[in-house]
Parts: sequence; structure tokens; C-alpha cells
Amino acid sequence: MSDWQPLAGITVVDLSQQLPGPFASLLLRTLGATIIKVEPLGGEVAREVDPPMYQRINAGKEIVFLDLKSDAGRERLHELVAAADVFLEGFRPGVAARLSADWETLSTLNPRLVYVSLSGFGTSGPMVTVPGHDLNFLAVAGGLPAGLPESDALIRVPWVDLASATNAALLIVTALHDRAATGIGRRLELALLDAAVVWSNTKLPRPGTEGAYGVLATGDGQRVAISILENPMWERCCTAFGWSDWAQDPELADTVGRRDRAAEIADRVRAEIGSRTMAELDAIAAEHDLPFTRVNDTAEVPFDPQITARGLFPDAGHWRPLGPAAPAIAIALDEESHS
Repeated sequence: MSDWQPLAGITVVDLSQQLPGPFASLLLRTLGATIIKVEPLGGEVAREVDPPMYQRINAGKEIVFLDLKSDAGRERLHELVAAADVFLEGFRPGVAARLSADWETLSTLNPRLVYVSLSGFGTSGPMVTVPGHDLNFLAVAGGLPAGLPESDALIRVPWVDLASATNAALLIVTALHDRAATGIGRRLELALLDAAVVWSNTKLPRPGTEGAYGVLATGDGQRVAISILENPMWERCCTAFGWSDWAQDPELADTVGRRDRAAEIADRVRAEIGSRTMAELDAIAAEHDLPFTRVNDTAEVPFDPQITARGLFPDAGHWRPLGPAAPAIAIALDEESHS
């Protein structure tokens, strides 16, 4: 860690998981902030999905295990937030409120709080509740090479996660600077999709696919990004496609087992996706809460309903030979003051 610690004395309560939020709090920790990472009692999913990554981005943070579905857990979270400067959450919209960790609740406890929501598709648009990972946001943003074979369509570095984390850290520091002058906290709302759209200028192909994670051809000639990583997603995927043999197979019950049989899984998934139209897959994804997203061509991006709802291309309706103006990150700032 650098000797330069401009954020010394700043405390961040980080309720996010996996990579985007924790990487943002890692950047803040590097600048001297104290990070209190709140995880569920069994630990967050990154501990299983990618243990080395988890260790890298969470080293030096204080880990607190809480059951936020219990009164005691929520009470302890509120105590932490009341004494904090920043709160960071990475849930889909609506989840934080169910855990009594929403802006309205926490800003009442701490009017100086900088509250950051970092979700996949944001709080506006038809994809608000759709689950997803880096791959899915790239697909919607036109950041995948749609014209290449399936095995060449993946990206090596989860740069949407990293870019979003960097955006979040920058805005947190800016909000803290603003608070020093005004004495008032604020809410910042960011979407990983926004960063994907803004940064989708360079595309790096990745050979190979692994299991139920990749870009595949549909039965009607389109391409869909799927990212089945967590165990609950795997269970829902098996239910959706009637894979009762895999649903009952103990070797496939966790991430390690599925990686050992990745080629077998990839073959069946490819065949299943290839037998369905994009419309059918959209319906299946909606019914079973699965991260399936259509792969957009760059020219389609400004007109995608989700991206339109995010306001990333204000002049998309006035198409020019070179396309609409370059997108800007959509950030919702809560201007409400608290006395």
C-alpha cells in the first residue's frame, strides 16, 4: 500500500460481492480508507467461484459476517453504517430495501452518508431485474465479436467489472470532496451496463468456452450470451431445460465439479441453445431467472430498449452516417438534503 493515504479516516461499509464492488473498495483501501466488508454467514460466492481473486481484492479489509434476514443482523449493519462515511451495495434493484439497507433507511441513520448502488443493468429500463455477469453486459453493449465462432467470442479480462469499479471509486471520492464543503451525503446509482457501453471500443477474442458460460448460436441464427456460474443458477438452468440427470448428479453440485466436466456440459448446452429461438430463450430466462442476453451488434446498441432507457445515446433517434454521438455514463444523483 502507498504511503500516500488521502482517505485515511474514511470508513467504507461494503455489502457488495464478487468483483465490481469489492474492487471499488479495494481502490479506496489503497488510498487509505478503512473497509468493512459485510458478508452472509456462509461467506460470499467469490470465495468458491474464484478463491485467488477473492484473496487479492479483499486483503486488508475487515470481514464481518451478518445474517441480514435477522433483526440482529440488520441492527448490527445499521450500527456500522451510522459510524461510516460510505456504503456500497451491488444488489439488483429492490434487494437492498428488503434487507433494510436502502438509501431511505440508511441516510436517515447517517445524513452524511455517501450511498452507492452498483447494479448490473441499473434502476431504469426493461432489464432492471435481469441477472447477469460481465459477459452479459458486454453482449448488450455490443462489446462481443458477434461475427466470430462461438469459441472466439469471449473476453479474457472482466473489464466491465473493473471499469465499473473504477467509475464507482472515482465518484465516491468526488462525493466525499463535495460532502466536505456541504456537509451532506448523497446517493450515487451506477450500472455495469453503462461502463460496458462507454468502453466497448476494443474487443479482445478469447478462445474456448467453459461449461455453461459463453456465447452460443441460437436456432434462429442469433447469438446469446449465457453465464451460469453460481450453484442456484445451475439448479434453475437444469430445471428450465429438464436436465433431471444433471440436477441429481452430486458431481455437478458445485463449481469445481462442473469445471471438471466442462466439455460435457458445453456440448449439451450448445445443442440445447441451438434448438431454441431467441424468443424462446428470452421466455425461459424470464421464467427461471437466468442470465441469457442477446448479443448485440455495435450498430444495434443505441436502439436496444435497455440502453435507450438508460439514456446513454440521447440522439439515437437522429441517426447519422457515423452513428449517434459517443455515449456518456448515466449516473443518478440524489439531490435531497438531510438536516
